[in-house]
Formats: sequence, structure tokens, C-alpha cells
Amino acid sequence: MGNTVGTFNDDEVKHLSEEDREKLKQHTVEQLQTNQEIRELMKTNPKLFTGIQEVRDILKKQLAPVLQGMPPKS
Repeated sequence: MGNTVGTFNDDEVKHLSEEDREKLKQHTVEQLQTNQEIRELMKTNPKLFTGIQEVRDILKKQLAPVLQGMPPKS
């Protein structure tokens, strides 16, 4: 997960099932596409958006509740 979107590291998502990791990835993509704060940063900084620390910080803040609400894999 961490390698895919640069938001959470592997230790932070190791308790999630593959299905839950995919759901988290979908939420991440949705945030990247719709979050106004991220869109503004992307306009001012054309480098790969997951390489921008501010974008990763915003994603982590927005997605933390989603991650916390997911059950551990069984």
C-alpha cells in the first residue's frame, strides 16, 4: 500500500486484508481526484504528486479515519 500511493507505510496497513487494502486505495484515489487542497498543490508543483510531502500529509489526515475503521484481517 505504501508503495502504491505513498500515504501509509507497510507497517500501518499490515493488519488489513487485501480487500480492505484495495478499498483504502480507492479512497486514496478519490481524495487525489476531489480534494481541493491537493488539487491546488498539484497546480503549483508539477512533480509527481505522491512525491510532494504536503500531498502525502493531506492524504494521511483525510484517510486516517478510513484506516482506523477497517477491521484487522482474519
